[in-house]
Parts: sequence; C-alpha cells; structure tokens
Amino acid sequence: MLLLRLWNYIRGYVIILVEGFFLEKFINICIHRQIFLWDIKKLKNSTMRLKVSIPGFKLLRPVAKKTLCRVRIVRKKGLPFIMNRYKKRKAFVAGAFFFIALLYTLTSFVWTVEISGNKSLETEFILDKLASMGIKPGILKFGIDTESAASSLMLDIKELAWVGISVKGTKVRVEVAERKQPPEIVAKHIPCDIVALRDGIIKSIVVKAGQEKVKVGESVTKGQLLVSGAVETKNDQINTRLVHAIASIKARTWYEVRRRVESKAVMKERTGEKKDFYSLMLFTKRFDFFHGEAPYENFEKIEIKKRLSLGGDIELPFELITDRYYEVRLVEKELEIEEAKQSAMEEAYGEAVAAIPENAQIVSTGRNFIEDGQGGIDASVIIECIEEIGVAKEIGGK
Repeated sequence: MLLLRLWNYIRGYVIILVEGFFLEKFINICIHRQIFLWDIKKLKNSTMRLKVSIPGFKLLRPVAKKTLCRVRIVRKKGLPFIMNRYKKRKAFVAGAFFFIALLYTLTSFVWTVEISGNKSLETEFILDKLASMGIKPGILKFGIDTESAASSLMLDIKELAWVGISVKGTKVRVEVAERKQPPEIVAKHIPCDIVALRDGIIKSIVVKAGQEKVKVGESVTKGQLLVSGAVETKNDQINTRLVHAIASIKARTWYEVRRRVESKAVMKERTGEKKDFYSLMLFTKRFDFFHGEAPYENFEKIEIKKRLSLGGDIELPFELITDRYYEVRLVEKELEIEEAKQSAMEEAYGEAVAAIPENAQIVSTGRNFIEDGQGGIDASVIIECIEEIGVAKEIGGK
C-alpha cells in the first residue's frame, strides 16, 4: 500500500469532484476503459470525490460528456506538479539538489563515537584504541567492519570480556563488558601455602589439601599462615611432603572508618553574575570566538554543547559550545550539629562499604559518635562481614 502511494505521488495525480445524476455509469465506463480511480467518496446523491492519475484525467472528458457529468479539479498532488512549479526557479532547484547532495555526503561519515558499559576502563583509553584501528570521527561509515573491529578491540584490551559495535546514522556505538579480574592463582602443580588476606577471626575451615595451622575461633592477622603446604607424614620416620594447599577458610572481618564531624562548612553561592564564551566545532576543529581568561576570581564553570542533528542517530559535524562562568562567593556556613553528624556519618559509611569485597557477606553495621575529650566528635562506622580470607602463596615465593 505504501509503495502504491509512493508510485502515485511520483507519477502525479489530481483530486477531482464529479457532479451529475449518472455517477455509477461514470465509474463503470472508467473501469471498462481501464481508467484507474481510487479513494472514491460519495458526498451527496449527485456528487463524489475521487483521485485519478494525470494520464487517466486526460481520458475523462469523453466519459463525462457521455454521462452528462461535470468534472472539477480540487487539488493537484505529486512530483510533476512540484517540478513544474519550480522549473523557472533554477537557482532554487539547484540549491535544493546541492543541499540534498551535501546532506547525503555528511551523513555518509562517522561524526560521533559513543562508549558505554565501561566502569574501570577510561573512555578516552578505549577511544584511542578504536582510533588506532581507524574508527574515529571523520571516517566513511560504509567501510567499517564491525565484527572485525570488535574482535580486534577484545584482543587489544585484555580487560574486556565482550564488545559490540554498531553503526547507526552518523554514530558508532560501542558497548563493552569488562572482565572480572580473577585473583592471582598459583598453578596446581606448584606447592603453596594458604595465608590470611586480612585480619579476622576464623569462623570455619575446610581443608582439602595441606596441613591446618589455625582453629575455628582463633584470631589471625594479615599474612599469617593458615594452611601449610608442607605436610608431615609419619611412617618409620617423619618426612615432609610439599603439596598445593587447598582450603575454604571463612572468617569474621571488620571494616572501620572514622570521619571528623565538622560544624563549619565552606559553601559556594552564586551571585547572579555570569559570562558566556562561545566556540564552534567544525568537523574535528574547534574555533574560539573572543575567548579570554576567567572573568571572576571565584567561579563555577559549565560547558554546554549543542550539536546539529537530524534525529537521535544522525548528528552532523557542527557543534556550538558555550563555556558559561558563574561568579560565586565563598560563604562559611555554621551547620546544625545534627546536620554535621549526619554528613560525617554518611561519608564514613560510604567509604567503609566501598572497601568491602564483592564476595563478602555483611553481618552487622555499627554506627557511633566518639568524643575525643577536647570537644571534637568523630563519626565511626564498623561493618562486620563474613568472607573468604585464604589466599595461595607459593612456598619460597614472595
């Protein structure tokens, strides 16, 4: 249906009104003479509106005369009428064709490379690797082999577990998933001990290979020997055999962070004064207009970018950049004691949680405020966890 409408638009058609008392006879004769009519709507008993192609309209005169009907054009639609309207305005037509050609040329290149999914890897680092492969703003998008580029990127960056590259409009979208780095593992054929990764109290210990050196409930410190790979065998005489120690050792661990409660805070307040500097990015070149030094002693700066686009995925290589400076004044604010305590406690808790490894199970969280005897107060957070603390260490290694 859509193709038929497009074909009729390219050929051109007219919307007409047919008035008379023999409308059915008019339609039957047109069908008999293979004159294609469509969108026929009866308005009154003696009037109907319909669409007919330009060649078909030229054949309607004898039909209308035979059926005593009057035909009147309501509207002309289609490409031939548009061309006829502008055929005398050659400069306009030439400009239109030039604009279409320019637009097609610009949308044939890549102007934006987007990276998503990266957490520890820097976006700029990935962009540099892609640029070394030839994927960067300004290249023809038709020559990009997305599968080959994704494979090459994974081989080049060992920290990546998966890469997906797609080209949409003038954008190259790169989705990545980072590989979870496993702890350094000692090969099974190499004798090793198991030592404590951090301080704690042993909660459970299951030894599959090696000689147990600690008991449940015993306190251990970081680096302490938990399971020895030197196993003594008692036959006629005591012998020592070196093995690759294997064990699951869980311990209670604690993560403590303290933060001083500050009753005063330096705040920034905008004065209402601002100054804008403008730049234009053409392709990959930036042009600054009347830029100068920061206009204020104390300021906040934000960068506003507006890229010319024809939709979500078609961005053109023209971008207006506004560097906006807001004047600020530094104001020392006296905080309410409860507000200051809450702020310090949130900061301490956030830092403690960030230090906890992924495999640890949080058992309890303690929050306290501790006075130092000189009027100062510390916000203290202690998080108790249960986690695997055993780590292999090669016997004789560092």
